[in-house]
Amino acid sequence: MDLKDLLKDLDENLVITNSEKKEKVIYINCKMDTEESVCPYCGEVSNKVHSKYVRKLSDLPIQNYEVKLLLLTRKFFCMNSHCSHKTFGEKYNFVENKSVKTKRLINYINNIGLRDNSMDAVRSLSETGIKVSSSTVLRIVKKKQSST
Repeated sequence: MDLKDLLKDLDENLVITNSEKKEKVIYINCKMDTEESVCPYCGEVSNKVHSKYVRKLSDLPIQNYEVKLLLLTRKFFCMNSHCSHKTFGEKYNFVENKSVKTKRLINYINNIGLRDNSMDAVRSLSETGIKVSSSTVLRIVKKKQSST
Protein backbone atom coordinates (compact mmCIF):
# COMPACT_ATOMS: atom_id res chain seq x y z
CA MET A 1 0.00 0.00 0.00
CA ASP A 2 1.29 3.46 -0.84
CA LEU A 3 0.29 7.07 -0.10
CA LYS A 4 -2.07 7.15 -3.09
CA ASP A 5 -4.11 4.28 -1.64
CA LEU A 6 -4.32 5.97 1.76
CA LEU A 7 -5.62 9.19 0.21
CA LYS A 8 -8.16 7.31 -1.89
CA ASP A 9 -9.75 6.29 1.45
CA LEU A 10 -10.52 9.99 1.96
CA ASP A 11 -11.87 10.62 -1.54
CA GLU A 12 -11.58 8.71 -4.82
CA ASN A 13 -10.88 11.96 -6.69
CA LEU A 14 -7.97 13.05 -4.50
CA VAL A 15 -4.58 12.87 -6.24
CA ILE A 16 -1.08 13.47 -4.92
CA THR A 17 0.99 16.03 -6.80
CA ASN A 18 4.04 15.84 -4.54
CA SER A 19 5.12 14.62 -1.12
CA GLU A 20 8.12 15.17 1.11
CA LYS A 21 9.31 14.22 4.55
CA LYS A 22 10.86 16.88 6.79
CA GLU A 23 11.95 15.95 10.30
CA LYS A 24 8.90 14.18 11.83
CA VAL A 25 6.30 15.49 9.34
CA ILE A 26 5.14 14.11 6.00
CA TYR A 27 3.78 16.86 3.74
CA ILE A 28 1.45 15.63 1.01
CA ASN A 29 0.52 18.09 -1.73
CA CYS A 30 -2.79 17.04 -3.25
CA LYS A 31 -5.77 18.24 -5.24
CA MET A 32 -9.10 17.02 -6.54
CA ASP A 33 -9.05 15.40 -9.97
CA THR A 34 -12.38 16.91 -11.01
CA GLU A 35 -13.26 19.72 -13.40
CA GLU A 36 -16.35 21.04 -11.66
CA SER A 37 -18.03 21.58 -8.32
CA VAL A 38 -21.58 22.09 -7.07
CA CYS A 39 -22.61 25.40 -5.51
CA PRO A 40 -23.70 24.61 -1.92
CA TYR A 41 -26.14 27.55 -1.97
CA CYS A 42 -28.19 26.79 -5.11
CA GLY A 43 -27.02 23.39 -6.38
CA GLU A 44 -25.77 24.71 -9.73
CA VAL A 45 -22.74 22.95 -11.24
CA SER A 46 -19.81 25.17 -12.19
CA ASN A 47 -16.49 24.60 -13.93
CA LYS A 48 -15.39 28.25 -13.98
CA VAL A 49 -12.55 28.67 -11.47
CA HIS A 50 -12.31 32.01 -9.66
CA SER A 51 -9.10 31.37 -7.69
CA LYS A 52 -7.05 28.76 -5.86
CA TYR A 53 -5.51 28.52 -2.42
CA VAL A 54 -3.79 25.88 -0.30
CA ARG A 55 -5.65 24.46 2.68
CA LYS A 56 -3.45 22.81 5.31
CA LEU A 57 -5.07 19.81 7.02
CA SER A 58 -3.82 17.37 9.64
CA ASP A 59 -4.53 13.70 8.96
CA LEU A 60 -3.82 10.41 10.70
CA PRO A 61 -0.12 9.83 11.33
CA ILE A 62 1.96 7.34 9.35
CA GLN A 63 4.53 5.35 11.35
CA ASN A 64 4.61 8.06 14.05
CA TYR A 65 5.12 10.81 11.48
CA GLU A 66 2.70 13.71 11.62
CA VAL A 67 0.83 14.03 8.31
CA LYS A 68 -0.07 17.40 6.78
CA LEU A 69 -2.21 17.51 3.65
CA LEU A 70 -1.54 20.61 1.57
CA LEU A 71 -4.79 20.59 -0.39
CA LEU A 72 -5.05 22.85 -3.44
CA THR A 73 -8.57 24.21 -3.06
CA ARG A 74 -10.48 26.04 -5.76
CA LYS A 75 -13.06 28.77 -5.54
CA PHE A 76 -15.62 28.72 -8.33
CA PHE A 77 -17.93 31.29 -9.85
CA CYS A 78 -21.58 30.31 -9.44
CA MET A 79 -23.15 30.26 -12.90
CA ASN A 80 -26.68 30.77 -11.55
CA SER A 81 -27.52 34.47 -11.86
CA HIS A 82 -30.29 34.06 -9.25
CA CYS A 83 -27.97 32.56 -6.60
CA SER A 84 -27.31 34.63 -3.48
CA HIS A 85 -23.54 33.98 -3.82
CA LYS A 86 -21.27 34.84 -6.74
CA THR A 87 -18.46 32.49 -5.67
CA PHE A 88 -18.13 29.37 -3.54
CA GLY A 89 -15.32 27.19 -2.26
CA GLU A 90 -14.77 23.57 -3.12
CA LYS A 91 -16.30 21.28 -0.48
CA TYR A 92 -14.92 17.95 0.68
CA ASN A 93 -16.68 15.01 2.35
CA PHE A 94 -13.63 14.16 4.47
CA VAL A 95 -13.32 17.49 6.33
CA GLU A 96 -15.79 19.87 7.96
CA ASN A 97 -15.97 23.51 6.88
CA LYS A 98 -13.15 25.57 8.38
CA SER A 99 -11.68 22.52 10.13
CA VAL A 100 -7.93 21.91 10.10
CA LYS A 101 -8.28 18.17 10.82
CA THR A 102 -9.76 15.42 8.67
CA LYS A 103 -12.88 13.66 9.96
CA ARG A 104 -10.96 10.43 10.43
CA LEU A 105 -8.35 12.18 12.59
CA ILE A 106 -11.10 13.80 14.68
CA ASN A 107 -12.77 10.39 15.14
CA TYR A 108 -9.45 8.87 16.22
CA ILE A 109 -8.83 11.66 18.76
CA ASN A 110 -12.40 11.25 20.02
CA ASN A 111 -11.93 7.50 20.54
CA ILE A 112 -8.72 8.03 22.52
CA GLY A 113 -10.37 10.86 24.47
CA LEU A 114 -13.28 8.61 25.44
CA ARG A 115 -10.91 5.87 26.56
CA ASP A 116 -8.42 7.98 28.55
CA ASN A 117 -8.49 11.17 30.57
CA SER A 118 -7.40 14.20 28.54
CA MET A 119 -3.80 14.28 29.82
CA ASP A 120 -3.27 10.55 29.13
CA ALA A 121 -4.93 10.99 25.73
CA VAL A 122 -2.47 13.77 24.84
CA ARG A 123 0.45 11.52 25.80
CA SER A 124 -0.92 8.56 23.81
CA LEU A 125 -1.64 10.72 20.77
CA SER A 126 1.77 12.39 20.96
CA GLU A 127 3.48 8.98 20.87
CA THR A 128 1.77 8.24 17.56
CA GLY A 129 2.63 11.59 15.97
CA ILE A 130 -0.54 13.57 16.74
CA LYS A 131 0.08 16.92 18.40
CA VAL A 132 -2.97 18.19 20.29
CA SER A 133 -3.64 19.87 23.60
CA SER A 134 -5.82 18.48 26.36
CA SER A 135 -8.38 21.23 25.67
CA THR A 136 -8.56 20.12 22.03
CA VAL A 137 -9.21 16.53 23.11
CA LEU A 138 -11.96 17.70 25.49
CA ARG A 139 -13.52 19.97 22.84
CA ILE A 140 -13.62 17.14 20.28
CA VAL A 141 -15.14 14.66 22.76
CA LYS A 142 -17.73 17.21 23.90
CA LYS A 143 -18.68 18.13 20.32
CA LYS A 144 -18.99 14.47 19.30
CA GLN A 145 -21.11 13.64 22.36
CA SER A 146 -23.47 16.56 21.75
CA SER A 147 -23.98 15.59 18.09
CA THR A 148 -25.09 12.04 18.90
